Formats: sequence, C-alpha cells, structure tokens
Amino acid sequence: MATYKVEGINVGSFNLGESDKILTIFTAERGLIRAVAKGARKPGTKVAGRADLLNVNSLLIATGRTLDIITQADTLETFPRLRDDLSRLSFGFYYAELSQQFGPGLTEESGQYLEYLRQALRVLSDPGQDAIASCLAFEFGLLAMLGYKPELTYCVLCREILSDYKLGAFHHEWGGVVCKSCFDDARAASVAEPGSPWPLESTSAREYTHITPLVWRHLILAATADPSAFPSKQPLYAAHRLMQSYIEHRAGRRMKSLDLVKDIRQ
Repeated sequence: MATYKVEGINVGSFNLGESDKILTIFTAERGLIRAVAKGARKPGTKVAGRADLLNVNSLLIATGRTLDIITQADTLETFPRLRDDLSRLSFGFYYAELSQQFGPGLTEESGQYLEYLRQALRVLSDPGQDAIASCLAFEFGLLAMLGYKPELTYCVLCREILSDYKLGAFHHEWGGVVCKSCFDDARAASVAEPGSPWPLESTSAREYTHITPLVWRHLILAATADPSAFPSKQPLYAAHRLMQSYIEHRAGRRMKSLDLVKDIRQ
C-alpha cells in the first residue's frame, strides 16, 4: 500500500463506525484531504488527541481504495490557550469551517495558506489581541488569496474614488462598495435598459448593505493595517458582520459556526 507524508491542520471530522473518525485536513502538500483516523473515538488512544479539531500534525497516510488511512501522526501544535477560551475557540471553529468551504480553491496556495491559518490561530490564541479584529483581518487575507477581496477604494461601477460623502452601499454580488450616485441610479430604475451599465437584475435587498463612513474606515483598516489599529468597537462589530455576510454570499450557504460565535457573544 502506497504512503505519503503531509503536514496539516484538522479542520473537520465526522464519525465512522463505532470507534473511527474521518478527518478533513488542510495540508501544505495537497490542500484539502480526507483520511480515516482508526480508533480516534476510543478514550486514551494515542490517535484520539491528535484527531482534535485545529491540531497541527505531521502525518503518514496510506492510500486506500475508497478512503486514505492515517498510519502515523505526530502533533506539532495544539494551541492550548485557544482551547481554554470558549469565545476564541468558537472563532477558531469558524476559521476551520472557512478552510473546509474554500479549501478546494486554495490548492495552488496550499503551503502559503497552511502557514497563514497556523499563524492566525496563534494570534487568536493571544489574549492581548482582540478576537473580532483578528478574525476580520483573517477574513480579508483569505478573500485576497481566493481573488474575492472586496473593492473599498473605488466605486465598483463608475470607478470614482470613494470618500465619506460618496458612500452608497456594499454590494455582495459586485464585490465592493458602490458610490451614492451609482447606487441611487440603480435603485431608481426598475428595469435595466439594453446596454445599461447597471447590472440591475441582481440588485436585491439581500445583496447589499448600507455602509457608514466609520464602518467603511474599519474595513479599510482590516484590509491594510494591524488589527490593533481599530479605534472603536461598535463600527468594528458592524464591519465584521458585513464581511461575514459577504463571505456567506460567496460560499452560497450559511456558516454554521457563526451561530456559536453569536451565542457566546450574547
């Protein structure tokens, strides 16, 4: 049976039979893979602790007919401080869900993304770092790797430079901010004329979010600066919610781990 060696982070799992688990692992060498961890649900077994979500492992994996099988696992990092803080751990689960959702699009950047995710979990583990600011910065980095980084400097339609007085809305489908003039024109028209520059058929209340100057500035900071630079909390929370809704639009589904984040924050 052929074997291969990888280094990766556990980003998902589900039970198989009475004692095994199928792990979803983001690896530096192969991107997102799935493999069976035999006996992972048996208390006290060596593999059980190595199968925990967010663990970083060096793995030797045997190629199977239907599912590959983990034959050896050495733990490299477990982020213990992260596991001691349920609020921060919930954000870590969100990172893992994002990695599962968008991992197939990161095959060429797999080594870069694995190190990016690992470093992001270290930052998240630091009690001196704001968890929401760190999460927002992580989201922007992921979107940049995927080619989905939102446009915040220019109107996505007319390309005019944006300012506090020119903000219209953040449009999920168009991938960025629309200036007030373009957005008012788009909303005023009920039917797109042939050759119209406005993709009006996609303009629905679910696809755009009105954006204030403070939220806009926080988004720009998240995209370009150290998360510690955020000046105030409420606009930061609003910026975070907006970016999560944009990510869910790109994913085409709800991120289930956000429910846990929301419950803990409340």
